[in-house]
Order: sequence, then structure tokens, then C-alpha cells
Amino acid sequence: MMAKEITFRLTSESWNRKDETVRSVLTHCLGLSRHEISRLKFDGEILVNGSSVHVTDLMQNGDVLTVRFAEKEAEPVTIMEEEPVILYEEEDFLAADKPAGMPVHPDHNHLENSLGTMLMSHYQKRGENFLIRPIGRLDKDVSGIVLYAKNQPAAARMSRDRIEGNLKKYYLALAEGSLEQSEGTIDLPIRKEEGERRRQISDAGKPAITHYRVLKYHHVQQNSYSLLRIWIETGRTHQIRAHMAAIGHPLLGDTLYGGREDLIRRPALHCSEVILNSPFSREEVRIHSGLPEDMALLVRKDSL
Repeated sequence: MMAKEITFRLTSESWNRKDETVRSVLTHCLGLSRHEISRLKFDGEILVNGSSVHVTDLMQNGDVLTVRFAEKEAEPVTIMEEEPVILYEEEDFLAADKPAGMPVHPDHNHLENSLGTMLMSHYQKRGENFLIRPIGRLDKDVSGIVLYAKNQPAAARMSRDRIEGNLKKYYLALAEGSLEQSEGTIDLPIRKEEGERRRQISDAGKPAITHYRVLKYHHVQQNSYSLLRIWIETGRTHQIRAHMAAIGHPLLGDTLYGGREDLIRRPALHCSEVILNSPFSREEVRIHSGLPEDMALLVRKDSL
């Protein structure tokens, strides 16, 4: 089990009072939320100098606080021969490179060949049986970086960073045509229609903002297309795909949104870079993923 343990020594540098309650130290020094503290009280452990304490007990300078979060063991999965491509890994999270055509989560059509199942298989083969939690997602046919937390406290912090915009994702995309502006912002609300996979641009939808920058223009087989670097402020389903189609430049291969599939047979979208702060050390981490071969082949063509 990948249970999380945190140890903290109270010193005059970390706390400027003679003594304080355990709850205050958990909140102000360890940055735990009320929900996390509640979980520790009922499902975990809170120790001071090795002895169990209540959150209302006092701590003094020199005391060592230890907290242990309970974790459930993962259910056994079908062991897969194929190994995931892990781009980055540390104690609390990992980043894996998802190939196009593989879902992030298991579903009724992909019970055994999702990226999550492959990762669980990878760890269970090593005798490590813990839950992994995806932070965000990519569409099945989109490739690139997917983050997974290895414990619940890390998942909570990473999810909060994502909501607050402190976890940044950058994409590379190939869009039909030559965009007139070398960079721009698409600010169009997106709505889900009942029973439809395709998202609609609608004033009744939720706010969605996409930024893009043109990196190269290409012309192949009488087709012009543009290599874009894209980042988004909101995380709506199909946001990049719907926005690019809305301005008349659908992604190559994205037939759901009117893209042509003569050059590539899936949406030409790849999550190429993620910048985040490690959930507990708060050190900046930058993760990169190179273009998969189907997109790289088109990028290698002569540019205009």
C-alpha cells in the first residue's frame, strides 16, 4: 500500500508561539484541509513524539508530529505483458505517456487495456498494491501526458492545483488550413447536448477559453495545415477540438468535428508538456513528451 506518512518537527522558525494545538500545526504548517484532518482523526493516525494525540492537544517547540493517512489496497487486475511508458515518477505521483486509442480509465469497452489498468499491472507485478488516481484526463484518441497520484492526499493537492490553475498543460496540435493570426484566444462557451458525443458552441454553455500559437505552416498533398501550441484556461470535454472547429480549423483526423482523415486517422492532438508543483515539497516539476510517430511524420514534412 502506498500510504502517505508526513513527519514535521515544530521549531521556533516554523512557529512563533510557545505552544499550539495539533490542529493549528496540521493546518498552518502542513497545509492540511479540514477534510484531510477529519480523515486522519477517523481513518488515520496522528502522533506526537510517537504517541497518539487529539487535535486539541498542545504541541511545544521540539515536538515531532507524524501523520499517517489510511489507504485501501487496490483490487487485483489482469496482469498485462505490455509495460507503460513512465515519463516521471516520485513518491507521490507519476506521469505516463498515453498512446492514442487507449482510454485513461477502464470502461465497458476497455476493461483490461486502459492506461490505468496497465499501470496497476505494472506495480502489482512488482508487489506494490496501491490505488492510483488520475488527475485530469485525455480523450481516448488523444495522446500524451497523463498524471496519476499515488495516494489520496497527493490526489487532493494535485486536483486543487489543477482547479486553481497552478497545474499547467500544453498541447501540440495539427489544425486544417493556415491560421491568419500567428496567435490568438478562442473564448466560446461549450455545451453538452443530451445523447450526443459532439460538444456544441452555445451561449447556454459553460465558459471555455483556449489559447494558441502557430509554430509552423505545412503544405502536403494539396492540403495546408498548421502546427499549434495550445493551452487552455478551462477543462471542458473536447474543448480544443470544439474550439478549433468553431473557428474553421478543425484538427486533422478529427472526423467528429469535421476534420479530414486522409493524413491521420485520429484527432491530431498531443499533450506534450506539464508543469506542476510536487504536491508536498512544492518544487516545480516539468514533464515533456515527444510527438508520437503519426503526428511527427506530418511535422517532418517541408514547411511553407
